[in-house]
Formats: sequence, C-alpha cells, structure tokens
Amino acid sequence: MSEQTHVALPTADDLVPPAGVKTWAFGARTLLKGFYDKMTIANKEKPYVELLMTKLSRLESAIIGGTAETVARTTFVEWVRDEDEGGWSYYVQVKAAEDLRLAREAREARRQEIIGKARSEAVKARSRYSSGNNSAVGMVISGLADTVSDTVYVGTSGAYAYAKVQHPVMKELLTGVAMVESWPVTGCAEVDAMNQFLIARAITRKAQIEPGTLYFHAETWNEKSGKWQARGACKNCGQWLSKIEAGHG
Repeated sequence: MSEQTHVALPTADDLVPPAGVKTWAFGARTLLKGFYDKMTIANKEKPYVELLMTKLSRLESAIIGGTAETVARTTFVEWVRDEDEGGWSYYVQVKAAEDLRLAREAREARRQEIIGKARSEAVKARSRYSSGNNSAVGMVISGLADTVSDTVYVGTSGAYAYAKVQHPVMKELLTGVAMVESWPVTGCAEVDAMNQFLIARAITRKAQIEPGTLYFHAETWNEKSGKWQARGACKNCGQWLSKIEAGHG
C-alpha cells in the first residue's frame, strides 16, 4: 500500500497578520458565521466552529479593551495551537474556498471588462466612418479582445489581403474553411484582427492560443439603413473561430 501525502494546513501563526489583528479577526468571524448559521446538529464540526468564533470575538474585545495587538495575537495563536479541536482547520478550508471564489470572480470581471473594450473599440472605430465604408475602411470593423494580455486589436474587412505579414498560424487556421458566404474568408475583419494578434503575441503554433480566451465583436455597414450595426461573426469565420473556441457577438 502506497503512503498518502498529507499537506499541513497553515497555522494561526501563518495566517494571523502581525498588524490589523482586530480587522482580521472580525473578517474571519464573519466568514465563519455565514457557514455556522447554516449548520445543523448533524455537522460534527459545529461546536468547534462556535468555539473558534467565540475566541475570535474575545480577540477583538481584548484589543478594543487596550491589550496590545502582539499580546492578544500571541494568546490566540497559542490557543489554536494547543487547544483547538477542529475549528481552525474548518476555517482554513472555507477561507481557501472563499479566496478561490473571489479570485475567479475577479478574473471573470476583468474578462468581461476587456470584452466590453473590444465592443467599445469597434464602435469607436466605426464612428470615424459615420458615412460608411470607403477606401480606408471596409464593410466590417472587428474588435478582438485578448483576455490573457488584456489587449484589444481592431481589424477591418479587406485589410488582411494587403497586410505586410500574413501570419503562418493565420493561414493554418484558414485551411479547410469552406466559403459558405458570398465573400472569401480572407476578406473578413476578424481575420485582419486575428493576424494582428498573432504577430503581436509572437505566436508560433496554434496550440499556444488558449481556448476560450479570445472574443470578437463586429460592426457592419448596413447599406439599406445607411448605418453601422453590431453582428456576430459570419459563417465563414465561424469555422476557424471554433478551432480556437473564440467567442463572438
């Protein structure tokens, strides 16, 4: 039978800060209370969590009452080390889970922010051509959000054909793309934006593009209404975008 590796949990001395102890204790107690209030008698750790909450409250009160932070901290750390029966390990686990949740939320918020920037940059670009396409801009403007580097690229339809560098990975992505629209995929604004991204990030292989990290937003000129309007990628581009799991809309 192979031995199991047990990872030691952080101790109170590891996690309780040397300064701002009262604020830390209040935060720890508040976090625990959220879980404690949902516990029933079936939760065997409930009495130990309740005891830890009481100790945290006393830690706060001691500091408010004039006890030096260092003294109050030492008393609490020693209690956890010598007398705690499970409340601390419960706290460490729920705190780790909460930190992970908050980190995920922060990453998603940042992702949505950069996606929003792709939209706003495409709209900003179209505002320079309020009368529609001309020799400087084609029928479509596409913003590309790279949520890894927090960078936005703006491409225009027709520009890829005249690009000084047509990236080899772009050519690879376009291989096998069927022409299901009435225009070639190489004329699409998304291709121009993607080509810029590949060059800027010095990508050498398709595998370096992390799936789901790119988002495209297109603005297309509607000749009937004489206005720009938002749209998703065309059916030509949809084929190669699916290869890298890129979003669009």
